[in-house]
Amino acid sequence: MGKDRVIKLIANLIGKSTAHKILVKYTNMPESINHMLSEIDNYRGQLSEYIIQYNWNIYDKQKIIKEAEKSLDKELKQEHFNNVTFPDSAKVKFLNETIGEFFDF
Repeated sequence: MGKDRVIKLIANLIGKSTAHKILVKYTNMPESINHMLSEIDNYRGQLSEYIIQYNWNIYDKQKIIKEAEKSLDKELKQEHFNNVTFPDSAKVKFLNETIGEFFDF
């Protein structure tokens, strides 16, 4: 797999993981929290596998951030987010947190 493809996969997993973290924090369905935490762990495992495939320069990291933001926005438009309200600052906070788990800036 090429590096550009892996960047898109990483960004997509970061977006999904971030969306699930937001959902865990602000859900109105607490019975689904365990499932969401399991999904986050699954995404983390997949991310770890992809990240070790290459060395990441600052350009790559910025591309990942840009693509992760797009992925997060797309994920937040999914049906299971329709009745979840959260502050806009949560998006930035959780996205930065998720990216920080895997990359140093």
